[in-house]
Amino acid sequence: MINIATIGSGVIVDRMIDAIAQVNGVNLYAVYSRTEEKANAFAARHKADKAYWDLDEMLQDPAVDVVYVASPNSLHFSQAKRALAAGKHVLLEKPFCATKKQAEELFALAEQNGVFLMEAITNVHTPNFKAVQAHLPAIGNVKLVQCNFSQYSSRYDKYKNRQVTNAFDLKFEGGALMDINVYNLHFMVGLFGCPDSLHYFMNIGYNGIDTSGVLVLEYPEFVAVCTGAKDSSSPYSVYIQGDEGTIRVDRASSGVCEHVDLLLPKGDSIGKTERGETTKEIGIDQGFHMFYELSDFEAMIRTRDIQSYEANKAQTLKVMELLDEAKRQRNLRFDTKEEL
Repeated sequence: MINIATIGSGVIVDRMIDAIAQVNGVNLYAVYSRTEEKANAFAARHKADKAYWDLDEMLQDPAVDVVYVASPNSLHFSQAKRALAAGKHVLLEKPFCATKKQAEELFALAEQNGVFLMEAITNVHTPNFKAVQAHLPAIGNVKLVQCNFSQYSSRYDKYKNRQVTNAFDLKFEGGALMDINVYNLHFMVGLFGCPDSLHYFMNIGYNGIDTSGVLVLEYPEFVAVCTGAKDSSSPYSVYIQGDEGTIRVDRASSGVCEHVDLLLPKGDSIGKTERGETTKEIGIDQGFHMFYELSDFEAMIRTRDIQSYEANKAQTLKVMELLDEAKRQRNLRFDTKEEL
């Protein structure tokens, strides 16, 4: 049995604890929050064995095998580093950390201490993402990809009233790119690898944060558009268009991949009454999406699966490199805007 300790007390931790209850071989052992009152209340609500409000004390507990880090984005690096140094496996929420350099440092520390480190990015672990991978040959040559994950933030109204929370603060690594579009990047990199070039076009708020934006990824044979928004919303969707068909992912974001269809080509419909389109469901009615990432991490630890570890590590480092470039463009855009 693998004992897990969690860092954080937000909704994402609640959901991970739901996943822990569903995965064989793992146990919610401890929770950490910054105050004694919050830690005890959170532990009682989730029936954890122990509550901690001193992080070092939790990391020194020999019963803790895995630390799940789901604190504010800006704390990911420092808290994961402390957990790895203490000899704990770490499941680290997205965005992994602030820069690729930080990510490389964390992976080096994990390997130095003989433990595993994995990014908690849901989509690439789901059965329906694997269904998309398996059916890519059926659509022929890919021509266009559209990923849209637009979700109006519960904190955006405060932001509009000049009340800046972590979600819209550069110091806390907030913004649409790091919170939302990172899912689209993982989706793309998991399927197609790194693009030849990346361009980030964004709506920038008064404090330099990207409240929404569009990533344009140029691959040798096709172009992809990844839309991520925290200041507006629309139905979630992914379309992978090929010259022999289209794969559609809908009913949930690119982070969940709830429903997957294969659409055969739709020709010119002018003057026709029939749709001229055939749809085939190619995904499954999958379970809770966070179950799969945790299952993969548990299996990785239990079997010492170095191959899976290296594959997940490579994916994270590729995405971190793209995030670095997108953030560079964001900062340059804001600096130029300020000068004007």
